[in-house]
Amino acid sequence: MGINDTERTTLSMRRTPLLDGTGSSGAFQLLVLVGPTVGQTIPIGDELVLGRATPGLSLADDSVSRRHALVGRQSDGSYTIRDLGSRNGTFVNGQRIENAVLRIGDRVAIGGHTVLQLVQRDRFEDQRMQAQKLQALGELAGGISHDFNNLLGVVLANVSHLQMLEHVSQDDVRRILADIEIAARRAAELTHDLMAFAKSGARAFEPCDVAEIVQDVARLLGRGLPKPIKLEVDAEPELVVRGDAARLGQVLTNIGINAIAAMPQGGTLRIAARRCAEMPPEFADDAFLAPVGDLVCISIEDSGVGMDEQVQRRAFEPFFTTKPRGVGTGLGLATARAIVRDHGGHIGVRSEVGHGTTVLVVLPLRGRSTGRGEAKTVDERAPLSGVVLVADDEELVRSATQRVLEHAGLKVIPAADGEEAVTLFTAYSGKFDVVILDFDMPGLDGEQVFRTLRELDPDARVLISSGYLDRPREDALRAAGIDGILDKPYDSLTLLRAIANIIRDAQRRRSG
Repeated sequence: MGINDTERTTLSMRRTPLLDGTGSSGAFQLLVLVGPTVGQTIPIGDELVLGRATPGLSLADDSVSRRHALVGRQSDGSYTIRDLGSRNGTFVNGQRIENAVLRIGDRVAIGGHTVLQLVQRDRFEDQRMQAQKLQALGELAGGISHDFNNLLGVVLANVSHLQMLEHVSQDDVRRILADIEIAARRAAELTHDLMAFAKSGARAFEPCDVAEIVQDVARLLGRGLPKPIKLEVDAEPELVVRGDAARLGQVLTNIGINAIAAMPQGGTLRIAARRCAEMPPEFADDAFLAPVGDLVCISIEDSGVGMDEQVQRRAFEPFFTTKPRGVGTGLGLATARAIVRDHGGHIGVRSEVGHGTTVLVVLPLRGRSTGRGEAKTVDERAPLSGVVLVADDEELVRSATQRVLEHAGLKVIPAADGEEAVTLFTAYSGKFDVVILDFDMPGLDGEQVFRTLRELDPDARVLISSGYLDRPREDALRAAGIDGILDKPYDSLTLLRAIANIIRDAQRRRSG
């Protein structure tokens, strides 16, 4: 099972009873440490049968019985686990059991490739995480606003320069427009990073490329980095973990902000990610808490003032901070630890006064990836034919979209809001090949219009465009059969690619 001797603690029936999950500050869950859904949490409730028939738990392990073990809550609030006559037995902290009391942190092994851990979820955790995000954004705000103003300055200066020129060559226009495009793309990238960092909502555990997360965080931190601080990034490519990329990014951002604050006179901030077979030796005393199997080790190292042993011991306590009153809330590392544990990982710190600090995040490795794929090239000049309804309450967006689509050969009917979009769709019944709806419009929003159009015509082809769409709404739209989602801001190539795919798909269906 991969559990070492240090984990083989003797079970005792005399445990401190757990508080009832419904009456305490949290609910009890089982966290998958080893298995195909590592990082997943499973609510227990009054009882939970573990096995290949457990709802919501994927077990690619033939040695696990269909009904392997029963976890149940007792009248005093404690939890027990009982083997249900399984083929290969049930183990708690390395010891085979028939019936035992569980306490928080105990590890349950069933079959040959599945390890679970009893954890408690704090009901205030989400609020604490959101509060910490606001604090972190506040600390980043100065550098972000400076960077954004620089980018806007590039756009405004080039536009005003073009307007002042009486005679301008095509080469000059192309050069100036190229600068404007670069600035606009960087601004879009910045807002994307901010929204990904600040978003809340349901957890989205899926394969995540560690190098991409590290690069995104480095870019965000680098925008407000004081000049005396040098940022170094060394992330091994193609390492995949299973989790929520935004929340893992928050972990690294929190740690990075603390590292920057620890270097008031300047220094080096180094973020590295690599594959590792076990915990690094300097963190070996924390090995019992670490995930087992192949690992990804992410280290955030600074050359700052460092911490003494007493501060290190309290570093992850909620609301503990060494910053002056009113400057820090002490939520950064506490939030980071909660997120890492939620992903089946471990976080540790090593520091020496005057010699800097290293924070290590260890996560289960889930495979390798080829990273972000390059989009297939599309000939922007290829002619298209058809009629498109474009609904957006921002006139500049409507006119820019209309200009691009008409240049590609399409006929465009604009609508200023959701109500007008429904009216036009009804009036031109069956005439539209594609409908583009802004998600956030006054009156009827994009989702409401989409559902109305589908009631009028079940075959209507609809794209939703949005500057920010949270996961629950996006999932609801995809479940309802939306044809695609355009993330604002989008360039002409992205827009035409989305339209072309829908129109050509419709043509293939008709010809087939």
